[in-house]
Amino acid sequence: MKVAIEWERPLTLKDGSRHDLIYFIEQEKIPDAPGIYVFGRKWGTNMEALYVGTATNIRNRVKGQFNNLRLMQHLKNAKSGKRIVLFGLVQLKQGQKLDKVILLSEKCFIRHFLAQGHDLVNKHGIKIRRHEISSDGHCPKKFIPSVMFFEKQKK
Repeated sequence: MKVAIEWERPLTLKDGSRHDLIYFIEQEKIPDAPGIYVFGRKWGTNMEALYVGTATNIRNRVKGQFNNLRLMQHLKNAKSGKRIVLFGLVQLKQGQKLDKVILLSEKCFIRHFLAQGHDLVNKHGIKIRRHEISSDGHCPKKFIPSVMFFEKQKK
């Protein structure tokens, strides 16, 4: 299946103390559409994903996430940088089912960010446990990376 996602510019999270929250963003800036969203941090030209989520209505879902204390604490306690949120709008193709595309997108991005070593938490705000494999020796780094990460299986 080929999935198309159109990404919007990242938005910087604001101090939410006036709203009894850790972070805040104006609701009208959040898309009222199905898709994927990524909370993260940005420093210089670098970005790190801290949470990946999907929703049939991003605005409603993200609005609720600002009350997720575990998630917001994870954002707050992350290394330095601006706290951001990215929105990716799903562009359904003929015959594709929204629920299937959203689930596939979430799994794909979580695996991608874990493979890159990002400090992700899962849906419940609990850090995703991961394995780390280090490689050294006489093999091209483009073929075998020096470090790889992947999610630990649940028992």
